[in-house]
Amino acid sequence: MTREELERIVMHYMDSFTTMTLACCTEERPWAADVFYVRQGFDLIFFSSPSSRHSLVFSVNPFAAATIHGDYKGWKEIKGLQMEGRVERITGAAASAHALASYLKRYPFVREFFSDPTTVPRQIARKVAGVDLFAFRPFHILYVDNEAGFGNRWQLQIQEGRAVGDPVPA
Repeated sequence: MTREELERIVMHYMDSFTTMTLACCTEERPWAADVFYVRQGFDLIFFSSPSSRHSLVFSVNPFAAATIHGDYKGWKEIKGLQMEGRVERITGAAASAHALASYLKRYPFVREFFSDPTTVPRQIARKVAGVDLFAFRPFHILYVDNEAGFGNRWQLQIQEGRAVGDPVPA
């Protein structure tokens, strides 16, 4: 498989789903959280409260693992992405505006949370008012495709947001 083929597969897979599971660890205590995301290149942008357990962990240890996968009935059908990377809070007006625009394009229903908080219950409005944008920036992506054979995985390395090197079976 060429790098370009694997890049297309990975990006298509990222675009085909809406939820990723982020895993983090600090003080030998693991944690995982599911979040909606939008793809910008290989970066996965998500909202989270800075006081959520995973955000607090990321402020101490920014390294994370993430998965994106469908719901399959048998192991021979399993496909998905397994990733290692870093989580960073998005800062700066231009980066924040670009991330927010991408997110709202994919999830237009979120717009009402920001544009008219009176249309949502007060408890939700309070939580939404305190969220920040974050980016999961992978540096190692494995594409799993059990339809092609049990344990069939291809590895894609990412540096500074770009795929590098040739993909290798993992």
